[in-house]
Amino acid sequence: MVIQDHFYQEIDTTLRDFECILKTLHRQNPEQRLAQPHHLDEISDILTEASRHRSDEFIDMLLKKRLDEKIFFSRNANVEIYHHFRYLPAYWHSHNFIEIACVIQGSCVNCIADQELVMEIGDICIIAPGTVHAISAFSDECMMLNFIIRTSTFEDTFFGVLSENDVLSDFFMRMLYQKHSKSYLMFRAGNDPEILNFIGYAWQEFWSNRQYKDRMLNSIINALFISILRNHGTDFVSPESRSRQEDENTILILKYIQEHYNTVTLSELASFFNYSERQIQRIIKAGTGMSFSQNIQKLKLRQTIRLMQNSDLSIAAISEELGYSAPENFRHIFKKYYGMTPAEYRSASPAAN
Repeated sequence: MVIQDHFYQEIDTTLRDFECILKTLHRQNPEQRLAQPHHLDEISDILTEASRHRSDEFIDMLLKKRLDEKIFFSRNANVEIYHHFRYLPAYWHSHNFIEIACVIQGSCVNCIADQELVMEIGDICIIAPGTVHAISAFSDECMMLNFIIRTSTFEDTFFGVLSENDVLSDFFMRMLYQKHSKSYLMFRAGNDPEILNFIGYAWQEFWSNRQYKDRMLNSIINALFISILRNHGTDFVSPESRSRQEDENTILILKYIQEHYNTVTLSELASFFNYSERQIQRIIKAGTGMSFSQNIQKLKLRQTIRLMQNSDLSIAAISEELGYSAPENFRHIFKKYYGMTPAEYRSASPAAN
């Protein structure tokens, strides 16, 4: 379903009144170089002056170095979507929620620590909580939508949908939640109509008052994430990016494990990708935080859960299908991982009741 053209017709790309005010202040104060990142106290006078032209509390919300989800989220919604104000002074800030910056027209600069990420149409940057950054959108042509998602529900509600791609989701979540001040993932989707359509569909749904709006919005963003990984999973930038070739090799290795986890051995994997077993172990460990055998075990156990919930296969049959020669060994591994035996898990599962 193509909605891209309709989507762009619905968004008025002309400068809004408040953006005109910000643009005027930018032109009147060239010495302050508002397009360059500043500390908040350096541009508070500009924000205060701009606030005189608004009747809401938006500027008061911005006059904080750390933005809190209590201010930005309404009701019990998991997602809010904001149209980023062009000519808003770039200033260093962080927040305790996930931000997904999506450029749908023109370009802007996303500054994270000492890095300047030039974002163009189709670029999607997922910014982790606590990451200090500043967005500079000083062009009439730039159009950016900011999706913000509660941290408490991001992994379970959104990345949790990638259960079919456990190894890849582990890889991207590990990169996103690195324990430093510049954790982000930026995917370069370009003018991909599928990605732009999902962004437009989410925007339309967000501003609707239709029944099940929040649930639909969650589903649309799930689909957006899946499309990003499916179409552009190797075309990303992160703080820990090595060479593009090494990043692509890592993802290809993880995809291969995902697709052949029930039969692949470490020696076969190393031979297929022309690495030594030691080298490929290092790549897998660096990418997922787990060894080859731990990844295989996790994938098998996740498949066990799916089979128990969605089939009538016996525990013994499931054990055999997943390559466990000894049922007792399978039972021991499952209990160690989930804290109960497979039979106990199946009995406790809602699908079994």
